Amino acid sequence: AEAIASATHRPNRALYDLSVAIDKLPMHFMRKNEINKNLSIFEDTLGGSERLLSSPVPLFYSRHTARFLSTWMLFLPFALYEPFANSWNHIVMIPATAF
Repeated sequence: AEAIASATHRPNRALYDLSVAIDKLPMHFMRKNEINKNLSIFEDTLGGSERLLSSPVPLFYSRHTARFLSTWMLFLPFALYEPFANSWNHIVMIPATAF
């Protein structure tokens, strides 16, 4: 666990430790090859997800999300007014959801 925690790239170190552990297993080489094949697929998937994580979000998407959330938060108190109409705090609920 210390080797993984102190590694510069933790996922690669964890995959390396897994491959070493697989090589030390006392089983038939065909099973080891199948396990290593699945480990390679996992490593390829990890690389793809790291590329997604490091790619920037386009400005259009972030602006669209901000506008959508602003509109959502603006109309949320009005949507919640009717369900809370029988409650004692339905008038206070509108400014409370604005914050």
